[in-house]
Amino acid sequence: MIGDITVEEALSLEQPLFVDVRSPSEYKEATIPGAVNIPFFYDAERAEIGRIYREESPCRARERGLEMVAPRLPQLVNEVERLCELGQVVLFCWRGGERSQALASVLQLMRVPCYRLDGGYRAYRRHVVQQLELLPRGEVVVLHGLTGCGKTELIKGLRERGYASVDLEGLACHRGSVFGGMGMGEQPGQKMFDSRLWQELKMLESYPYLVVECESRRIGRVYLPSHLFSKMSQGRHILVYDSLENRINRLVREYVVGDTETVVQELKQGLDALERFIGSKRVKYLMDELEKRDFEKVVEYLLLNYYDSLYRYPSGPDSRFELCVSAGDLGQAITEVGEYLERQYDAKG
Repeated sequence: MIGDITVEEALSLEQPLFVDVRSPSEYKEATIPGAVNIPFFYDAERAEIGRIYREESPCRARERGLEMVAPRLPQLVNEVERLCELGQVVLFCWRGGERSQALASVLQLMRVPCYRLDGGYRAYRRHVVQQLELLPRGEVVVLHGLTGCGKTELIKGLRERGYASVDLEGLACHRGSVFGGMGMGEQPGQKMFDSRLWQELKMLESYPYLVVECESRRIGRVYLPSHLFSKMSQGRHILVYDSLENRINRLVREYVVGDTETVVQELKQGLDALERFIGSKRVKYLMDELEKRDFEKVVEYLLLNYYDSLYRYPSGPDSRFELCVSAGDLGQAITEVGEYLERQYDAKG
């Protein structure tokens, strides 16, 4: 055992390897990104101990906890010992309490070197919230444009070329619309989203700018930090545009992936949610086209009759924006935005 360590000290370690000793359900809800879960108690065990604590006594709860974990101690020690070969192990539980302390004590007896996070996950969460009130420090450059015009591809392309950009929708596993969760996997909770976002912003902290796509404050079920959202509204603004044909093809490629029947069912669910905005007759028409698997026609109809009028962005260059780029040639669009960033900030990643 090396000793207790603060969040700041842990994050500054050369190769920290966080070990979350909380239960699997706690770990799934939110953890430090990259942390390995080695539960001291499993969910059912934790629930039983909690019940004994409330209904009998803290002493009896601790006794029952010892009965549960004692047979597993050699396995727990071996798992942590193996991880020590990969980095500097930092144990944590909810608030640096009995679970991490108990395992740390056993590891100390076995001469297994590790740190214990002072304050546990709660301290880490507090650190993230505080940091998100400060980051990003530089100016935010926001990409605007009609649905399907290639903003996300542009964000990713800029990142690949070394420019400071963050795919907010990728971090949120949601695109922000009623169809936004399709093909994106399970959306993280707010705490996990905040942690992932903070990691990205911290890594790009030295840049004088940050490029993001225009988003509302809410993306699916998570919310952007107020500081970032405020910086987005105060920042520089770039328009991305493309032809209707390219937008349709891009959206079909993006959404119609995997099992076709699953895609159709997900699209139908989204259309049901849109009925109060576009009316039952339009929804019935689109449902019929889905049955024919005419995805291009469905996408075109939704763009022309709902999304384009909702967002009201120009379909071509507009003097209200500092820069306007066509995503018809994505490589050229990335080059144009990159050159703009270099002119404005005299810096490239």
